[in-house]
Order: sequence, then C-alpha cells, then structure tokens
Amino acid sequence: MDNNPFATSSPPPVFGEQTPAYSPPNTGAWQRNDSVPLEDDEPFTAAHLAAANEAVVPAVSGRSAAAPSHTTLDFTESTTALPSSQSLSGKVGQPASPVPRIGSAADTRLLSSSPGPSARLDGGSGGGSGLPGGNAGGAAGRALEEDPSKFAFYNIKRYRGLFNVDTSDVLARLMHAVLLFFRGDFLEYVDGNPDLYGPFWVASTLIFVTAATGTLASYIDWVRHATPGEEHGSWTYDVDKVGGSFALFYGYVGLVGLALWGVLKWFKAGLSLASIWCIYGYSVAAFIPICFVCVVPVEIARWAVVAAATLTSGTFILLSMRKHIQDSDAGAKALPLYGTIIALHAGLGLALKFYFFAFPTL
Repeated sequence: MDNNPFATSSPPPVFGEQTPAYSPPNTGAWQRNDSVPLEDDEPFTAAHLAAANEAVVPAVSGRSAAAPSHTTLDFTESTTALPSSQSLSGKVGQPASPVPRIGSAADTRLLSSSPGPSARLDGGSGGGSGLPGGNAGGAAGRALEEDPSKFAFYNIKRYRGLFNVDTSDVLARLMHAVLLFFRGDFLEYVDGNPDLYGPFWVASTLIFVTAATGTLASYIDWVRHATPGEEHGSWTYDVDKVGGSFALFYGYVGLVGLALWGVLKWFKAGLSLASIWCIYGYSVAAFIPICFVCVVPVEIARWAVVAAATLTSGTFILLSMRKHIQDSDAGAKALPLYGTIIALHAGLGLALKFYFFAFPTL
C-alpha cells in the first residue's frame, strides 16, 4: 500500500476540463491537537510535541517544574583591623620586599648602618646583629670579625681588605692625589683603608702609555728629520721599551716603597707597607697625562710637563708621609730621609724623559 499522502485514486484530468479545487492532504498525526492548548506567551515544550504525536511523556510539565534552589553566600567585614603601616601589596607567596643576600649591594648598605667589624655581633636571636636571619646574621658577624693576619702570607684571604674598593673609590683617590696633592691628608682621606687595586692599575697603565707614546714620538721625530732623496735608514719599533717601562715603574713603586717601609719601621713610624705602596702607586698617576703631551715634538714643552708632574707627585708623597715621619724616632735623621725621597723621585722623572722622549739629532 502506498503511504504517499499526496497520492489520489482519481484519473488525471483531461485537457480542457475544469480542475477541481485544491484540498490539503490529510496529515494525520501532525494535525494540531486542541487538547493541549498553547498560550501565546508559553514556550513550546516537549509535552506539546508529544501531544501532537499522540504520545505519552511521563511526568513532564513545563509549568509545574520547580526552579532549583540556590544557596546565598553572605560576606561580612572582618572585625580585625590591620595596622596602617602594613601593606597588602605584592604577589601571593612572595615577600613584600626582597631579602638582601650576604655580599650584595643591599647587604652592604645594611651593614654600613650597623656597628663596624670590630663590634661584637650577636647571632643567637637575630636581634642587635644588624643582619636578618638569626644564625645567618651570627655567621656573617663572625666572618666580619675574622682577622686577616691570622691567615698565612700565601693565603689570599690575608689580602682581601687591600682590594676592598670600587671604581668610584679609585677615581676619587686619583683626583685627590693628582689635583689635591698639596693637602697632605691622603691617608686620612682613605680612612685607614689603603688599597693596592688602584696602585696596581695606575702603574700598569703608565707602563703601556709610556711605551706607546714614546714609540709614537720616536716615529714622529724620524719623519721630521727624513730628507727626500737622501739615505735616511728605516724606522723600527723598539719593543724593549715595554720591558724597560715595566722594570722602571713597578720597580719604583714596589722596591722603593719596600725600602722606605723598612727605614720607617726602624724609626718606629707606624706606617704600614700597604699605606706606602698606596701613596706611591697613586702618586705616579700624574705622569700618565703628560706622556701624551710629550708626543708633541717641542723639547721645551716636554721638559716643562715632566718637571711639573715630578714636582706635584713628589710633593704629594712628602706631604702624605710628613706627619708620620715627624711622629717617629727619626729626629735629625728625618732631613736626609726627605732628601732621599726627593732624589729618588726626581730620578724617576729624569728616567722617563731620557728613556722615552729623548732622541738623537740626525
């Protein structure tokens, strides 16, 4: 049996005959069932669909379904008030401010506001130690109280204090030695903390500067005296000047300073070897800028700048040591000692002029 609802048993119409009026097909179950009224403001639900198909849907009602209950959470303000000085900013699980590490810049600033290394730092409870962390503060305090002299002379820990400076300290000491040489308070200025870092790099810089500028001045002098068309020979670089400057300046700062320390120790001057090396090391800084002036092929200008650097640096050495020599047992022997210091320093200036900036007439 054909289930097509649009099929008909009447024969097809003959051409020219009147076509009967259209009647809608019987849709059967899809016709609306008036037993389930649908109000205008009611949404179409599964119950309406089941009634239209003459089916039974158990216990489904669009209006009788109760809405699920909800739990209401009431938030109340806490009665505990925070102090006005406390802050609630920051990230969860992290402290509001970073804890300074031992040896960091923040830790250095912290230690600077606490008693000095000679003061006792109690690390039992963390209070009064100036350091956070109780036992950690006590360990840091014990490290600060370590006496460098208890280490052997070959142990690097013995000399850590001699390099306890930064760039700003070295630059300030250089300016004090070169521009304020006449004040005579260099050891008071360094506040009992003489260093060897600055003197080492000053002497090392002077070694290469004198070797380089002396070689350049030698080449300029050779070019000036070369005559076109004449046999003038060839110019060669004198590599021995590097070794000569090494022996001259390291030897002067190291050996002369060591000999002077021995003499002052015999006079009971109370001046440490590190202080003497610090004074001599910073004093030769005055020779670094004049080496560039000596490249200019003007002999009188060379003599003038070398004499000025020798005079200012020698004055700096004498004034820095004068108080300690006067307070020693030198007595009448202080005058020959001053004369020896002046003679050795003048010899340094002459050696620099004749070894690096004196050229034979061609």
